[in-house]
Amino acid sequence: MTCGGCENRVEKVLGRLDGVRSATADHRAGHVRVLVDPARTPVDAVVEAITTAGYDVVPPAGEQDR
Repeated sequence: MTCGGCENRVEKVLGRLDGVRSATADHRAGHVRVLVDPARTPVDAVVEAITTAGYDVVPPAGEQDR
């Protein structure tokens, strides 16, 4: 993400997913915080939505297996 438009795009894409409770993107920090109900939307679907929007996903250290 390089700008506020990127933040808005990622937040909008994630907001369309059924189990996403909230999504907050920060292009300056280069991260997205997502609260998701994994019973309704698997984490893989969140990753796929972000990559389909044209962004790379790198899980935080220690969370690669989640």
